[in-house]
Amino acid sequence: MIVRLLLILTLLIISLFCWLSFTNPMDVEFFFFGHTITTDLPTLMITSFVLGALLVFVGTLARDVRRAIQDIRRSRQEKKNQFLKEEFSRGMDNLMRGDLAKAKDHFGEVLKRDPTQIDLYLRLSEINYKEGKSEEALHWLERARLIDLNNVDILLREAELYKRMNRLDEAIRTLNRAVDIDEGNLEALKSLRQISVDHREWDNASRVQKLVLKHTKGKQMEEEETLFYLGLKYEHARELLSRGREADLEHALKEAKEIAREKKDFVPGFVLLGDVYLRMGKWTSAGRVWGRSFVRFRSVVFILRLEDLYLGREDPGTLLRIYQRAMKNNPEDWVTTFHYAKLCLRLEMRDEALEALDEISLRRKDFSALHRLLAEIYLHRKDFSRAAQEFEKTFEMSGKAYLPFYCSSCARESQEWIAYCPQCHQWDRYTIKEGEKTIPLFPPSISELDHSDFL
Repeated sequence: MIVRLLLILTLLIISLFCWLSFTNPMDVEFFFFGHTITTDLPTLMITSFVLGALLVFVGTLARDVRRAIQDIRRSRQEKKNQFLKEEFSRGMDNLMRGDLAKAKDHFGEVLKRDPTQIDLYLRLSEINYKEGKSEEALHWLERARLIDLNNVDILLREAELYKRMNRLDEAIRTLNRAVDIDEGNLEALKSLRQISVDHREWDNASRVQKLVLKHTKGKQMEEEETLFYLGLKYEHARELLSRGREADLEHALKEAKEIAREKKDFVPGFVLLGDVYLRMGKWTSAGRVWGRSFVRFRSVVFILRLEDLYLGREDPGTLLRIYQRAMKNNPEDWVTTFHYAKLCLRLEMRDEALEALDEISLRRKDFSALHRLLAEIYLHRKDFSRAAQEFEKTFEMSGKAYLPFYCSSCARESQEWIAYCPQCHQWDRYTIKEGEKTIPLFPPSISELDHSDFL
């Protein structure tokens, strides 16, 4: 049918050409690139028509060829994508099953076809690290970085790997490079901070922490990071205190006062302030700071510091009066009463110790440290039977013979008060715990108090 139509069209064109030739016998001059061509009008018309048709045909043919090429490329790309998808899926399946060698092979095949997939370089790095091939793991990260020089995530992974390999100088350089690219990257800054903390480089850690504070958003996060900054200053002051030189002690005193001013409910700051005064020989100032802090914060750490101070000066009378005044002002404070009983036993005031423990027993449930203290009193009285019964109760209840401090964030226990929790990396979190009952270090309204008389 198409052939017939084309034949008819051809005959019509020839007929039209013949008719025009007979009806228009004139010649025309046609100028073409500086040449003059003489031809008859019908020939010029038919030639123009044929050329136009030919141009349309060539344009249509080019369009169809381009579409065909695009379809071929699309088909090849789809096949390639399907192959890569299948290889990636096989690699992930093997990775989940723990077959690291096969996972590496499949991921490698994907990278041969598409070397721009940064995620696979990271996975191959992790696999090699799990296999104990740290250098090979580092190699894959370096290849990934060549693809995207400004990718901070790659730099962070590289720095973490350097840290695991104990190549800290390179880890620090890598983290600094990440900060140069993104100065507000908290992960990089905190990693730099932790390296300084681990090596007790408190000045450098404080410098980095200022940058962390600068880029921290949100009230709660800002408060936490401010607390961490004060903790770093606390550690720096403790280090100065340990050196013991006069200039260092003056510097430590300045730091302790700054901490107390910046956050008036930061207990370690007031503990430190008293420690510095005591090291400087100003035991009266130390006692005043700890005594007022105990009254305001109700934290047992201050009364323990006062014990060391006054017993060291062979002045138990003052200490007993401090305890008795505290118990009179706050009779519900069983923790202070318990430590008073311990002090009485230490001073061989057994009747007073037993009376204090009886007072606690009337107000509180049993706890192991109470029975431990009772056992010691009975031992001093040579009542071995009752002492054995009390010791048995102690270890039946918890297996511990002391009244522990515990971290209010992660519940880690410590026999002694500490300013910083090594488990959850929080400051000023240790309180006394007895069963499910918690004794807070300070009341909610303490921040409203005036602390100028401490300094």
